[in-house]
Amino acid sequence: MITAPSPALYWFIAAIFASLLAGSIIRFIALRKAEQDLRSKRLASLRTWWMLSIFMCAGLLAGRLGICLLLGIASCIAWFEITRMPGARHEDRLAIGAGYGLIAINYLLILFGSTAYFVVFLPLSASIVFAVLLLIRGEPKGYIRSAGGLLWGMMFLGYGVSHAAFLMTLPGTASGPLGAAGWFLFLVILTESNDIFQAIVGRAFGAHKRHRITPVISPNKTWEGFIGGMLVTITLSLLIAPWLTTLGQQAGPFGLAGPLQAWIGPSVAAFIIALAGFFGDINMSAIKRDTGIKDSSKLLPGMGGVIDRVDSLTITAPVFVYFLTWWLI
Repeated sequence: MITAPSPALYWFIAAIFASLLAGSIIRFIALRKAEQDLRSKRLASLRTWWMLSIFMCAGLLAGRLGICLLLGIASCIAWFEITRMPGARHEDRLAIGAGYGLIAINYLLILFGSTAYFVVFLPLSASIVFAVLLLIRGEPKGYIRSAGGLLWGMMFLGYGVSHAAFLMTLPGTASGPLGAAGWFLFLVILTESNDIFQAIVGRAFGAHKRHRITPVISPNKTWEGFIGGMLVTITLSLLIAPWLTTLGQQAGPFGLAGPLQAWIGPSVAAFIIALAGFFGDINMSAIKRDTGIKDSSKLLPGMGGVIDRVDSLTITAPVFVYFLTWWLI
């Protein structure tokens, strides 16, 4: 459960914090003349990035146990946030409480390597447990909305996010410069970078907002930001894949060789992560629009809640895992 980390992992963690330090200096310089409200918000976000980076790196150093613990806590907090959104019924309390137990069991299955059980446990158990616990309350009004809403939340915030930890159990991810930790880092770095650069490019080139993708769900999402973020994500993937994974060394299902082998695997992985990240983001935006809230909570200063931070990961993690089971065969 706890294994000695690869020596190369320490160097990569050092590189992460060096990059974070450089980014912090750039942000401080850029905000010197900014309005106080904007300055406070951006600096709060920066402090949160430091905190999250410390937690993530500590989890990586503890191996599969650390990642399961880190993501298990994140899933539980996200479950708390979504079940506290407007619309929850008094009759749902028992089912909501059971949700924490289901999340814990789900991560224990990953921790102990019970991959066959992990794949089916949460979808089946959540469907049955929620239905039974809602039905024994004897209140049919709002039943389908509650049952569907709770299952929706569990599938994305419990099952979807946990695929990032499940990634570390795949046989194909044991190889690579950093072992399974490298594949986890690859997924997280590309997912978060895609989010960041979609926003940056969107603000820089889509300020007129004429080319909105989803005007009602997420008005700030533009085609400029989406395409620009994807191109940055693909470029970043090509740069870091050799340091973290063996994607460029795999022939893949098409038997690639030479330059194609080195380029296609990382590029396809980045493409699907960027696409999945976009839908993960607007998926959570839709639920917040539906419930009339801006942020899922105020737990993470400058960012909102845990849901606001893992929204893209809810889809990028499972999509990346199942991409790898196909690509690494």
